[in-house]
Amino acid sequence: MAIVMAGMLIRHKVSIHQELNLGFKGVVQKVTYSENKGTPTITVNNINYSLHNSIDFRHMIDVGDTISKEKGVVLYKLIKKGTDKVLLFND
Repeated sequence: MAIVMAGMLIRHKVSIHQELNLGFKGVVQKVTYSENKGTPTITVNNINYSLHNSIDFRHMIDVGDTISKEKGVVLYKLIKKGTDKVLLFND
């Protein structure tokens, strides 16, 4: 049991480290959500990004929205298409 928990912790830390290295800003060209956890994968500037699975994006990301994330920070800023509505998501 302890080995399983240690493995999960290491995988989570690796995932956070990878996420911290991501930085992007642009219009969402495509979005899909995983069936099991609803984790989004988005396409921005023709690059696919799998977003952090511990953040509940609540299926709020849609094609045409503008999304940004600064490198070194786990904070996503989403501006809904056609509105001034800004949503912030973090861990």
